[in-house]
Amino acid sequence: MKTQTSATLAWGGVLLAGVLWGVGALVAQSVMAGGMAPYSLSLARFALGLPLLWWWHWRQLPAASHTAHWRHLPGRGKALVVGTGLAMALNVTSWFIAMGYIGAALPTVISICCAPVIVALLSVLRGYERASGRLFLALGLALLGVGLIAMPGEGLSLPAHYAAGLAWSLASAGLYSLVVLGNARMPAQVPAVTASAWSMSAAALLMLAIAVSQGITWPQHTTAWLQVGYTGVFTTSIAYLAFAWGARRLSPTATVIGTLVEPLVAAVAAAWLFAEPLSAQQGVGALLLGAAMVVLARRASSA
Repeated sequence: MKTQTSATLAWGGVLLAGVLWGVGALVAQSVMAGGMAPYSLSLARFALGLPLLWWWHWRQLPAASHTAHWRHLPGRGKALVVGTGLAMALNVTSWFIAMGYIGAALPTVISICCAPVIVALLSVLRGYERASGRLFLALGLALLGVGLIAMPGEGLSLPAHYAAGLAWSLASAGLYSLVVLGNARMPAQVPAVTASAWSMSAAALLMLAIAVSQGITWPQHTTAWLQVGYTGVFTTSIAYLAFAWGARRLSPTATVIGTLVEPLVAAVAAAWLFAEPLSAQQGVGALLLGAAMVVLARRASSA
């Protein structure tokens, strides 16, 4: 019963993160439409999320074991925490840049839905799991689905900047896969909030360097400031902590399957607020991706 409850809570954490990220996609699109650059928004997202994470870290520190402290973590563990944070920063930034080219819904679908396939491939290449017929079936379905989603409805000719948007979306998918694998392999002796705080600190420092080199832009009005605050507190502190906690208790494949709620939330919200519904062709592609996810889920449960 205790194991079942823990698994349920883990799924709840991953699903909560997906919902918050899905709403965050539309919030981010609105902020950038108002003139804030993707690099600056990414910096704000991580910087504003840090205080709450560190507060949670210090609140739980007295109850944590002495070995959980950062200074007692081996160098390899520290590198994993920092590397996951850097991948997180580049993942979010690539996602924001893709939104600037092709809107919120499509980059979110590509980034999140491609991740289970990439995670499965990396797991096989790294020897975490073995190749099988189900894996190759899932890969075939997913590749066909992504092709239908990514192809514009009017034919093979690409609108201006469409190819760039797809490229940034796929880059986000690859980086998101690294974040998933990194969180799944976090050192067990370090609490999720501590690992998240250090990872996000690394992400914020990287984005500070990039944003300064590109020129920092700021929100232009009160609503935009509130929207940026949402991306910092809800889509960063709360969402990443819930995700990191759940990812430790689920397999990498199960984790990315859980976050598939994110593109669903983003696509529904985009259709409602910004008139960005997916075409029938893209809907078929989404169904094929869903079939690939089902195959991967069954494969993971029978392993």
